[in-house]
Amino acid sequence: MGTNIKSRLARARVITVVAATLGLAGVGLALGAPAQANTSNSCTVTPLKPVFTGRYDNGVKVLDYRIYATCTANRYLYIQQQRWEADPSPNPDDYLGSAGFGRLVYAGGSTVIHNYRTLVNGEKGAEEVYHKVRFQVSSGGAWSSFTGWQNSSILSITN
Repeated sequence: MGTNIKSRLARARVITVVAATLGLAGVGLALGAPAQANTSNSCTVTPLKPVFTGRYDNGVKVLDYRIYATCTANRYLYIQQQRWEADPSPNPDDYLGSAGFGRLVYAGGSTVIHNYRTLVNGEKGAEEVYHKVRFQVSSGGAWSSFTGWQNSSILSITN
């Protein structure tokens, strides 16, 4: 077999494993998965739609900006996340903050990373919040370049 055929077969196996892991995408729908995900060096990272998780005693709402990540074995994954509040054009979206997450994946597998943040009251009416992620992967001591930014779906929530 040629190298291209071997590469295609290896990719097909990885896709099959990922599809089985996600329950043939049924789990993705249950988690509110967005339309975008990114794959690099045998890792896939998906920013999930933010979810309301409760309130502090003072009444401030708490959101979870979740990230779904899956990798094959022996990968180090570094994820950068930015949180945003969407505004209609021509106004730019409002930057809410950022975070970074590192994960060492010995045996391969998947996880959901949770980032709990308070809901910012930046305007009258509902807040439309989302987050975006990008990541890089290390395997055998060599780091990949960062992927492009991928956006989650938007959560509209009153404050």
